[in-house]
Amino acid sequence: MQKTTSVFKHGKYVNPFQTENKGIKDMFSYLWNRKKVVPLTEHERTEVHGVIPLNKDKILSPYDHKTTVRQTWLGHATVLVQMEGVTFITDPIWAKHCTPLNIPMGPHRINDPPCKISELPPIDFILISHNHYDHLDYESVKHLAPKVKTIFVPKGLKKWFTDNNMDNVVELDWYEEFVYNDLVLVPTPAHHYSQRTALDRFAVLWASWCVIGKQKRFFFSGDTAYCNVFKEIGHHYGPFDASAIAIGAYDRNRKFMSCFHVDVPEAVQMHIDLKSKRSLGIHWGTYILSDEPILEPPTLLKLISKEKSLQENEFYTSKIGETIDLVDANPSENVHIPNTNNN
Repeated sequence: MQKTTSVFKHGKYVNPFQTENKGIKDMFSYLWNRKKVVPLTEHERTEVHGVIPLNKDKILSPYDHKTTVRQTWLGHATVLVQMEGVTFITDPIWAKHCTPLNIPMGPHRINDPPCKISELPPIDFILISHNHYDHLDYESVKHLAPKVKTIFVPKGLKKWFTDNNMDNVVELDWYEEFVYNDLVLVPTPAHHYSQRTALDRFAVLWASWCVIGKQKRFFFSGDTAYCNVFKEIGHHYGPFDASAIAIGAYDRNRKFMSCFHVDVPEAVQMHIDLKSKRSLGIHWGTYILSDEPILEPPTLLKLISKEKSLQENEFYTSKIGETIDLVDANPSENVHIPNTNNN
């Protein structure tokens, strides 16, 4: 199966999967007409979708590098991953608002992070999927950068980091491999786009990520709409022992968001396409970016997984801050799927 290569034309990257062009006017129209989301009740906020303080003792405890991948969801698309003796983090964001300059407007965090950045265990590297404000947060990466060896970013994004006095950055093109210790890091295609300001749409590349070890394989979706590229990634780098796949911010009216974010059935299909043995549902229940009920994504995930004959907890959700050991990809009993009728 042929690998999809990135395309750079006239100073911009091209989304090779885009079937319909949605621009700035479409975005503002969507935001203006989007329905308000009903906030969580106190019971839902504390009991159903509560935050667990980071269990640093468990994270620092030994695990079998041959059989185990350890995942800790820190909210939104931020996942702390431990595999084969290496610890890394995806799209770190601690911001109260994911907007320029972290000003108090736009999407706000509906729950606190499970820890401060200073309370994280030692981290080897960071994976950044793209430059949207809910995935690339200046304050978060600024505080993390001095504590990590390397920040890995898609092609063209390194300049943003160096302009902000962060020099330990490696930028890579789709399917360009980088060897880190005994791991191979590979940015892979995604059906999305990049934009940091009104004038830089498509100026830098975006990506999903594969981390390939001698014993285990991990996939991180970043942001993406659905397309056949995940069959391609599964063919070249699967099967994956563990994945972190977005399941939220899809919007019930799919007219706009279908170009950028998968919905739950599409996320389950991604899991199947990737040949993922265990997947963690991320990108929900942290910032309100669309109009589906806050607790709908994990509830639908359980239903769709059953319809697709997945094993129980094969594609699972966790509480924010919860650490899950995936041992030989066998479904764990220690997983959290909210039981709610909020749909």
